[in-house]
Amino acid sequence: MAVKKKGLHEVRTRVTCNLPVNNIQEEKALFKVVAYLNELRHQEIGVTGYTYSETRPVAFHGFWWPDGADEPAHDQIVLCTVDYLLGSGSQQLSHKVKELKQTIRKWYRYFGSPRDEIWVVAHPILRQD
Repeated sequence: MAVKKKGLHEVRTRVTCNLPVNNIQEEKALFKVVAYLNELRHQEIGVTGYTYSETRPVAFHGFWWPDGADEPAHDQIVLCTVDYLLGSGSQQLSHKVKELKQTIRKWYRYFGSPRDEIWVVAHPILRQD
């Protein structure tokens, strides 16, 4: 039987990524990003898991306006979240978020789908039991 910890209180930072998955190449890029997330547990930054939405069918749709366009572009989006046990103002968190974004950009480029921008957003969260 698991022992419940009383008074659990964690200040974490939730990082959310909106990852386009419009074709098989972008799906391959997504799974390379997931492999990167799997490796975060070996670093001492408090990552003990992550979450992402369905890939087929995707759960979210994103719309954005390219420069000069009258109609929005459409992306099928997989939402990915990972919680770091790092404060939102720490330099280490800033470095890790930058590394995640660079990893995402690298794999989308590698699979022939370079992106002008990938949204990676960090929010402070408080987990209490």
